[in-house]
Amino acid sequence: MTPTALMPLDPTVSPQQAARVLTIRADLLPPEIRDGRRARRTRSLIIVLVLVTLAGLGTWYWQAGLAKQAADDEYNDVFQSLARARTAQKTDALRDLVEYQDGGKALNAELTSVLANDLSWTNMLNLLRDQAEDDVDISEISGGLVEESNEEAAAGAVGNLTITGTAQDKRRVAEYVNRLGKLRHVENPFVTSVTKQEKSKVSFTVSVAITKKALCGRFTSDCPSEGK
Repeated sequence: MTPTALMPLDPTVSPQQAARVLTIRADLLPPEIRDGRRARRTRSLIIVLVLVTLAGLGTWYWQAGLAKQAADDEYNDVFQSLARARTAQKTDALRDLVEYQDGGKALNAELTSVLANDLSWTNMLNLLRDQAEDDVDISEISGGLVEESNEEAAAGAVGNLTITGTAQDKRRVAEYVNRLGKLRHVENPFVTSVTKQEKSKVSFTVSVAITKKALCGRFTSDCPSEGK
């Protein structure tokens, strides 16, 4: 047996200090193992994020599909209600109401036939006033229609009008009468009187005959637009 030589103890070191085990830490793993572990953790995190994103998109698409289905159902309900309403309008119970809402075509046709030879006094009076320029002032228009058996009616006149007013002079009166003669709704304009007034003005009276072309009804489409 070979004797073992013991090192002499340092007298300054206590027995507890001599028996203490030193704690030593050292990273002995190779770098490639550490990089592999780090890569696996990164891949796992990315996979989790992708799965969470796909789950969110799937939830959004599911909710959008539910909303679209609800909108389609509501549209179908409204369309069916409209179809039922249109079908109901064709029934006898609502036929009178539908005809009234459409404007009463039958009533308009009857009024057009009855009032085809009506005379619009508003249009006629406005037409005569429009022919008077600034130097002619119309103060009164009176007249009426003639009977169908009258000689004037046979000659083409349906009524007579008497126009009273003032003008600057006789020439202005003559110009006004000439403008009336160019209208197709009146004919035979004739000056029955011209009287001198103060301030260099004259008062006049003109008579005209209403022609058949002036006859029109409110429900006809060929009513003259002059004077409106």
